[in-house]
Amino acid sequence: MYDFSWHQSHGDLTLSSARFIAPILHSLLELKSVLDVGCGDGRWLASFNECGVPLIVGIDGPWTDVAKLQIESGNFEVKDLSKPFDLQRKFSLAVSLEVAEHIEPQFAKVFVQNMVRHSDVVLFGAAIPFQGGFRHVNERWQSYWVDLFAAEGLDTFDLFRSQLWNRTDISVWYKQNMLLYVRHDRQDLIARIADYIESNRIAQLPCDVVHPERYQAIASYSQIAFKPLLNKLPFATMRKFADVVFRRT
Repeated sequence: MYDFSWHQSHGDLTLSSARFIAPILHSLLELKSVLDVGCGDGRWLASFNECGVPLIVGIDGPWTDVAKLQIESGNFEVKDLSKPFDLQRKFSLAVSLEVAEHIEPQFAKVFVQNMVRHSDVVLFGAAIPFQGGFRHVNERWQSYWVDLFAAEGLDTFDLFRSQLWNRTDISVWYKQNMLLYVRHDRQDLIARIADYIESNRIAQLPCDVVHPERYQAIASYSQIAFKPLLNKLPFATMRKFADVVFRRT
C-alpha cells in the first residue's frame, strides 16, 4: 500500500520491532511456517526466517518492487488483498500489521477471513482513528477487529503491548495496535499463551488505547483542525491550501 521509499525510511525501526517479536513467537508456538498478508518489503518475514522458521510466504499487491524485497522473490505472491484467496495450505502463523486500514470497509471481513483461512493463529494490528497515514480508508479502534476475529472463532490475547509500551526500538504502531488471535478450539496453544502471560506477569491493557507517542504527534491545533480536511481534498487543492495555511516557501 506504501511505495518502497516508505519501507526504507521506516525500515530500521520495523526490523528492530520484528527482531524482538519473532523469536518470542517462534519459541512459544514452535513455528514451522509464517504467512504475511500485506508483507511490504518482507522485513517481518526475514526476521522470522532469521530466528529459524523454515517456510515464509509474503502476499502483497502489484505495487510491490520485487527487486527490493528482503526475502527471496520465490517466497512472494501478488494478490488482491480485498478479495478472497486460498493458498491451499495452513501456516503456523499468519501476520498482518498496519495493512487493514488500507482496505475499504466493505472488504474488511474478507481480509480477516483470508488470514484465518490460512492459520489458527494471527498476529494483527491496524491503524486506529486519526492515526494518520497514506490512503487510510478504514481506520478503526482495536475492538472493531477483535469483533471480526471473534465472529470467525478466534480469541484475543494482549501478548505484547504492555511489554513494548516504553521501548524506544519498537514502532509506535505495534506498541499500540498489535494483538494476537487464536482459534478458540486450539486449547493447546491457548494454554501456552496463557502460561506465558502469567509467568511473565504481562499486564493486560484496555482493548482500545492510544499510545502517548502517537497522541502527542497529532494533538496540535494544526493537525486536528487542518489535516483531516486536507486529506479529503484533491491533491492539487490540498497542496495549495497547505502552502497558504502553513506559509510554505
